[in-house]
Amino acid sequence: MKIRALNILVSVVIAALFLWLAFRNIDLSELWDQIVTVSYYWLPFFVITMGLSHFFRAERWRLLLPDHQNIQRSTLFAGVMLGYVVNNVVPRLGEISRPVYVAKKGNMSAVNLVGTIVAERLFDLFIMLFLIVVTVFLLVSDISQLQQVFGVENWTSWHYAMIPLLFAALLLAIWSFYKLILFIDDKIEIQNPVLSRIISSGLSFGEGMISLKKVKNWPLFLLLTTGIWGGYIIMTYLPFFMMNMQQVFGLNLLDAVVLTVVSSIGVSVPTPAAIGSYHLFIQQSLWLLYEVPLTKALTYATVAHAVNVLFVFIIGPIALWWDKYSTLS
Repeated sequence: MKIRALNILVSVVIAALFLWLAFRNIDLSELWDQIVTVSYYWLPFFVITMGLSHFFRAERWRLLLPDHQNIQRSTLFAGVMLGYVVNNVVPRLGEISRPVYVAKKGNMSAVNLVGTIVAERLFDLFIMLFLIVVTVFLLVSDISQLQQVFGVENWTSWHYAMIPLLFAALLLAIWSFYKLILFIDDKIEIQNPVLSRIISSGLSFGEGMISLKKVKNWPLFLLLTTGIWGGYIIMTYLPFFMMNMQQVFGLNLLDAVVLTVVSSIGVSVPTPAAIGSYHLFIQQSLWLLYEVPLTKALTYATVAHAVNVLFVFIIGPIALWWDKYSTLS
């Protein structure tokens, strides 16, 4: 409990730091004046896109699960939404609550399902790295401005080379861990019940981590992945219309791809609901890359973030209620 409380405290402090950096040069009265004049006709399309994106994530996760045909769609979707709700309160805890919920409902191994979450996140990390490469070489005219957004102006080519090397090292570590567990389980007879249970859990977790290797329908898996990330891009694009940013600043769908990459890095910072990190990264990218004034850029970030979090807290409990209702009927 003390460690968890410390983690929460650290995440709150990080969020406060990012919020201060985003708001320090902003006239709050001017910010509020812009927020109250925002148009929300784009909102229904945003909600539908968000719901579909999360549904696609649940369907893609199904392809990683053992005996996935026996799990109801309502349970998988409720598990995904529960994960988002919990992550908005305690960073990263949702990655545990989601598999635990589905495992309990489907009478499955929670440890194995946690392993599938690791596999899913690694695959999404690969997609994000791919989009970063596309952004850097095709979508951004001045790379130095993008470097300023993340504060890496002084990075050398060695720093950038370390990113794929670390990703490869992580994959190698996962593969080595699984092979080691297999070797121990096959070659060593363990009498201690506690150690035996640890090895069994490690084996189950490893099976989950290599679930990508067992995907039978890769075209569907890739199609659902496209739907997930396409949804994220559209959810970034639609809020342009709340302040006519598509007309005033010429922002288009390709610019939304750039901002999606920026926001993906922002939400990876362990703060509750990505508060602060999302605001700062989006504000700075709109300002540096597209010359959007700081206050207007922060208005975009504040409203888009608030809408996202609000509807996660609305849709999450509804999904859990619907799953309970459908599984009892």
